[in-house]
Amino acid sequence: MQNLKLEKRDWQPLLDHISRSDGAYKVTIEVDRADIGAQIQVENVDFRGVSYDPKDDDIAIDAGSIEHRIHKPTDLLVAVEGAELVSLEILGEDKAVNSISFKPRMNLPDLLLPGDQ
Repeated sequence: MQNLKLEKRDWQPLLDHISRSDGAYKVTIEVDRADIGAQIQVENVDFRGVSYDPKDDDIAIDAGSIEHRIHKPTDLLVAVEGAELVSLEILGEDKAVNSISFKPRMNLPDLLLPGDQ
């Protein structure tokens, strides 16, 4: 498995592709903060979409009945195995690590992944 750190300019196209993917995916969202440790926000719920808004500089994940927002994200890491998306890890301005795991894994076209894998 590889963890790829994406440039901010690549966030929106990748997240838009993930949101448009065919298939029924389940996600688990976990937030890990220094003051409270790791907390599961939702577990094994229907994935509805993920987006990056460059104007407001936030990422929104729609899953189950919640919308989880990360304000002013600083890093986006994509965990892939081959061309399959395993998870996203988003570091917020508040230093919280937001992990989104996908089941089943989602196929990503090569053109959306950085060239130096």
